[in-house]
Amino acid sequence: MSNGDTFSAFFCATQRIRLLLIGGGNLSTLMRESDYYLSVVEQHGNILSKKLFLMYQQTIRVLIDKGASNQNGDGVNELGQSDVRMAETIHFQKALQSFWLGHAERCHHYVLKLLHANVIGRHHRLIISFYHGISSFTMLKRQRTSKLKQIPKEAIIALRVAAKDSRWNYRNKVHLLEAELSSHEGRNEDANSLYAAAIIASQSSKFIHEQGLACELAGFHYKKIGNLQRAWGFFNQAKSCYAEWGSEMKVEGITRQLAILGGGRI
Repeated sequence: MSNGDTFSAFFCATQRIRLLLIGGGNLSTLMRESDYYLSVVEQHGNILSKKLFLMYQQTIRVLIDKGASNQNGDGVNELGQSDVRMAETIHFQKALQSFWLGHAERCHHYVLKLLHANVIGRHHRLIISFYHGISSFTMLKRQRTSKLKQIPKEAIIALRVAAKDSRWNYRNKVHLLEAELSSHEGRNEDANSLYAAAIIASQSSKFIHEQGLACELAGFHYKKIGNLQRAWGFFNQAKSCYAEWGSEMKVEGITRQLAILGGGRI
């Protein structure tokens, strides 16, 4: 920005927050950084960058504490006036928020809007197909339709191809989707190995949020098959990961699961 090129500076700043948000950057740090960038773009009157930062902040707040820290609704009215250029970002962020809040049907709704808009980039498409695939297993518990069954299978195919080019970005996601599919189909030994592989791959890529997710889903898997000791262990690992990520919301949810299990660790 020192050479007067504010457009490039603001573009790089928005991309930094976007990628750190997708990659599991510490949420409190992301909020502080986005606050700083937001103050700068406001000084320069860059409306589009301001709307992007407000949208990212909305997601960050949801992930931290379901948005409880923004009781005044800062920025909500401005986002309501967003134009078509914001469509991809809004649908993507709303799908992301819905996933982590546990609203599978709402996540499905925003993913379909995103895909039908046909403006989504390749990396966003792969990331959202991963979350869509994971959330589809929740919907499959309520309704077993052929369309829903295809969602995780298609996500696995797409992510396997992507993992050939970037194991760092996508390998953990393939393992976790395969683990969930194996658990869903009752192939428990396969699921056990795949959850472990997903956790190791997430840790290797430093995706702390997805490591937490893999541990959480492994916990639910072991709880389902009656191994409460291992379920407690994985939930406890998930809690540590989510605490490091900075998500009070997820820590509270896992703490409730640990309380339900009680002495399952003994």
